[in-house]
Amino acid sequence: MKIGFIGLGKMGLPMAKNLCKAGYSVYVHSGNSDSQAQMLQDGALAINSFNEMAQLCDVVITIVPADKEIKELYLSADGLIANAREGVTFIDMTSAKGNTKELVNEEMKASDKKLQFVDAPVSGGVAGAVNGALTIMTGCEKDTFEAVKPILEAMGKNIIYTGDVGTASNVKLLNQMLNAGNTAVAAEVLCMSRKLGVDDEVLKNVVSQSSGQSFVFDKNVTKFMMSGEHTPGFRLNLMKKDVGLFIDAANELEGFTPVTHLVYELFRACANSGMGDLNYTSIHKWIEENQ
Repeated sequence: MKIGFIGLGKMGLPMAKNLCKAGYSVYVHSGNSDSQAQMLQDGALAINSFNEMAQLCDVVITIVPADKEIKELYLSADGLIANAREGVTFIDMTSAKGNTKELVNEEMKASDKKLQFVDAPVSGGVAGAVNGALTIMTGCEKDTFEAVKPILEAMGKNIIYTGDVGTASNVKLLNQMLNAGNTAVAAEVLCMSRKLGVDDEVLKNVVSQSSGQSFVFDKNVTKFMMSGEHTPGFRLNLMKKDVGLFIDAANELEGFTPVTHLVYELFRACANSGMGDLNYTSIHKWIEENQ
């Protein structure tokens, strides 16, 4: 099986490397010469263009910054759909709105090329990508899911079927909003705890055994905020983007999301202060500086 991979960024590069480790023939084309070189060292094969990839490969995986790039890549007059040979399966792993993925899927169905589209955003950050331990939410036709599951298992350990195309991206948005909101509240709590003179270890021990306990508190507060270490695994600018996508989706449905808007403004202020390329837990650093 020939697999094309588009998007060799911080997440995509280790994901593509894991496909090589699993024994797949991986084809790459990237403007990032360092990423391209690393892939070739790991056994990938170079290809001249994305369009050639869509002609040669059986499966093409894409992970790009956001909805705009998805539409340009797939839907443009000289994009992947226009240039794909018959029967190609496309797996998009970008964090984006569900209706963007639905639009791409509709265009594929209208092409009469028997193309298959898989909506497969991921959770787990760079560490999860490196270790092949991502959670991969997957929305597509059930038989397509069964066909691509071995490929996804080369990149993640939790492969969860969510239903039709678009459902996976919607679930990812919901999860990210919970993550962002919990992280913002946890950052405020740690700041207040220190102002009250509570020892960090005491706070950690009590919360870990009480009703305030959460995955976010156990991971983000103890590993990042208490240590002051915010080396990016998932950049704050990306979390701000995901919260913004949640707001866009809510606005389209006339949803009432006052807390989400407040969380977005906190992340936006933090990004505007110059912390956008730090880990998203750096919101604690910004709140602490503005006490």
